[in-house]
Amino acid sequence: MSLWWVKKDELDEAQIALIEDLSLEGSYLVVGPPGCGKTNVLLRRAQFVRAQGFPNVEVLTFTRPLTEFVKTGCVDEQGREIFPRNRVSTIESWARSLYRAHHKSLPDDEPNLAEWKRTMAKGVKSLSKGSPVPRYDALFVDEAQDLLQEEVEAVLAWTDTAFFVGDDRQKIYGESAGLTPIRNALPGANQKQLKFHYRLAPEICRAADRVLIPEGQQSLAATCHYRGPSPSRVNVEPNPMAKADQVSLAIERLKRQVRVFADFLDRGDRIAVITARTADRDCVFERLLQDPTLGDQVQLLRARTAEERDYDPTVAADRPICVLTAKGSKGLEFRTLHWLFADELSHHHTREEYYTVLTRAKTSMDIYYTTSLPGVLAGAAIPQDTPTW
Repeated sequence: MSLWWVKKDELDEAQIALIEDLSLEGSYLVVGPPGCGKTNVLLRRAQFVRAQGFPNVEVLTFTRPLTEFVKTGCVDEQGREIFPRNRVSTIESWARSLYRAHHKSLPDDEPNLAEWKRTMAKGVKSLSKGSPVPRYDALFVDEAQDLLQEEVEAVLAWTDTAFFVGDDRQKIYGESAGLTPIRNALPGANQKQLKFHYRLAPEICRAADRVLIPEGQQSLAATCHYRGPSPSRVNVEPNPMAKADQVSLAIERLKRQVRVFADFLDRGDRIAVITARTADRDCVFERLLQDPTLGDQVQLLRARTAEERDYDPTVAADRPICVLTAKGSKGLEFRTLHWLFADELSHHHTREEYYTVLTRAKTSMDIYYTTSLPGVLAGAAIPQDTPTW
């Protein structure tokens, strides 16, 4: 089992209470900072509810990489399935399955993806009325801050017991209204908070706190209970570099990191190489794949396209270096992270997106750029050897 998943004796009292002590009826929202265990709580709550005699449950996530990572928590250390892996899917896959179950065609394609998703969600909601398909005993939704209003309504139409987890600071899709629709739909007593986090090293907390501070809440640094190796770091390259040179430098660091963190990688930790563009992601993956030292340790994390029926998105346990996009990193965690070409698409990135990528790293992070360091990142970390004046 990956280090992402913790045993019961490693959870704190607040986390255990959210798993075991909440009523089996009614819907809940759990919020908290990166690394506070929201996804652990979500999956273990689903496992717990199912064991109480409610088998018709589903865990819904936002991206294919996150779905595949969550599936790694469905087996215990002996390899026994403790939650059905085929009951974990993306929101979109779940919606598509309901259209198929009702023998309905999907909405026509639209230029605006958000509008297509809205139409799809409205259809899912309408299918719940008088449906021969039983409603769910419970639905569990991760990364709920990026749900559209219509998607929230669709989830609530299909169950009386929804369990949402999220964090508004990690909202990366601009069309979403954040957690507001969920808060408006639930009584205040059913909205819970996890205050402490255990994943992020202090240096990463401080960098992320310079990007976003939660309204009315404490900073990440103030609530940090980091459990991991030291020293940690956030390294920003002092100068711009050509893309090929960035990849070469990252490769040299990766070779060192797979040795330094070998024990953690053997226990399921991962290293991330992140880009903004999918084309860059694919090029970097090919470059790493050709390296004689790293080639057999690299995997590409992405969704299956409509033409790729044979493509297997499963996360390979024996390939710890994961190449993916910034949006694809949503909800994931990595021992170390390399953010290549960090100035690409900077005019599109929000503070929430920068915050999300920064907080994917547990212990160390390296940031590289081609032309100029984006202002938000320049305000979050200082390159090494910067002259004092």
